[in-house]
Amino acid sequence: MHTNRLGCLFSFFGYRRFRYRLVGTLAVVSLLTAFLMITGCAPVTESQKWWKGNLHTHTLWSDGDDYPEMVVEWYKKHGYNFLGLSDHNILSQGQKWIYVTDKRGGGQVFNKYLNRFGDKWVERRTVDGKLQVSLKPLNEFRCLFEDPGRFLLLEAEEITQKKAHVNAINLCEVIPRYEADSALEVMRSCVNKVMAESKAAGRMMLAQINHPNFRWALRAEDIMQVDDAKFFEVANCAPSVRNFGDEQRAGTERMWDIILTKRLGELNLPVIYGTATDDAHKYHKWGPQSANPGRGWVMVRACRLTPESIIKAMEAGDFYVSTGVVLKDVQYDGKTLKVSIRPQMGVSYTTRFIGTLKGFDPRSRAVLDANGVEIQTTRIYSDDIGKVLAEAKGTVARYTVTGNEIYVRAKVISTRPRNTSFGVIDFEAAWVQPVAPNRK
Repeated sequence: MHTNRLGCLFSFFGYRRFRYRLVGTLAVVSLLTAFLMITGCAPVTESQKWWKGNLHTHTLWSDGDDYPEMVVEWYKKHGYNFLGLSDHNILSQGQKWIYVTDKRGGGQVFNKYLNRFGDKWVERRTVDGKLQVSLKPLNEFRCLFEDPGRFLLLEAEEITQKKAHVNAINLCEVIPRYEADSALEVMRSCVNKVMAESKAAGRMMLAQINHPNFRWALRAEDIMQVDDAKFFEVANCAPSVRNFGDEQRAGTERMWDIILTKRLGELNLPVIYGTATDDAHKYHKWGPQSANPGRGWVMVRACRLTPESIIKAMEAGDFYVSTGVVLKDVQYDGKTLKVSIRPQMGVSYTTRFIGTLKGFDPRSRAVLDANGVEIQTTRIYSDDIGKVLAEAKGTVARYTVTGNEIYVRAKVISTRPRNTSFGVIDFEAAWVQPVAPNRK
């Protein structure tokens, strides 16, 4: 409070009367608060809450199998607060007509769309005897769904190249695809272009490296060198993505630990955060082999449901990601990382605190095939990297740092199984973002 405002307070009441009449701390605090409110000096207090969102999904604007309004309605009805429609190399802007067939946008897919939104909304025309349907741009249909403080739509694009895919969130203009000789160069270029557009537009944007193990496209050694990268998909739940790796290739969680260790311990680069998405394409055929919605998401803690608040919170690491586990709270006070779980009936939980300690063995070796030829994949590293530092059962878990950790993250694993492809047995989980105790 400024000195002149204190002077006004004492002048208003008179110093002597103020001294003798206001007895006790509670009276002083109450009166001072009232005065601040009258003079417009009261602090604005907003409570933070968790917002559920998905930053990677597809519609008929590219290779999804449903109309964008139907896709958005699914997410809103299933409790999501925000959604990024991230079709390949396109924004849902302008005019786009598609020919509808039984395999793409026609048949029961079209009938459901027409029945839901009606003749006046669904635009059709016949070209050369074939039916075309207009795909609505985001700015036309967002009014049907957006609800301040409850549901938000974000313009997004999956910048898609042969060597790497990067999601760009909250864009203004489409970012053209960029081919290069290496995945590292592609990722760097895409991230830099998103940041450049963000600066030029004066608008917060987010770049996320997608599904490293889709067709074994990316190596940990590539991702760790993308200087400005802040996010990558540690859990892309599309069935074509090999999150768990195989006998020769690292899973995405193992890659995360390698990336964190090298960036923080050797390259002097910032933390990279893990995201979870469903990467949905299929909304009509359901099963472990279909890329269905609702399998992976982010939970972001922010005061407001706006693009700026969501992206700021994510850049600060104030979010966790999930395939089913719900957390009550995550707290880190610079010394202790505490995770509180919202329990579900009949489900038990194990929390693992995972990290790498100073003095780790930095050596690695190439992965070789049966003929002794190197496979272009993430190298094999010491078990010192990404080791379990502590484990706890129950709905509350704590880890107190010793100062010897390069980073610590937490993973909560439940006893509730979930459907996966490739015959891998998996359980619903949540991933808490890493903290780096020794970094300023």
